[in-house]
Amino acid sequence: MQIAKNYLYNAIYQVFIMIVPLLTTPYLSRILGPSGIGINSYTNSIVQYFVLFGSVGVDLYGNRQIAFVRDNQFKMSKVFYEIWM
Repeated sequence: MQIAKNYLYNAIYQVFIMIVPLLTTPYLSRILGPSGIGINSYTNSIVQYFVLFGSVGVDLYGNRQIAFVRDNQFKMSKVFYEIWM
């Protein structure tokens, strides 16, 4: 039952993230106009570079830290949420 529930939630979420841009894009393009969309796209591209450089190595670091505390469930949760935040 839990797997079916998780699958259903995941399917609803995937549909949601496909529908939201279809609803918000016309509104934003009408409000911002062509120059506003261009500025937003340029700013987003710069932010994505920071996200890319910030995430380099996080997966390897996370695996290493989780492996150190794998026997203690509380510490493992704490380390996971520290890395995730």
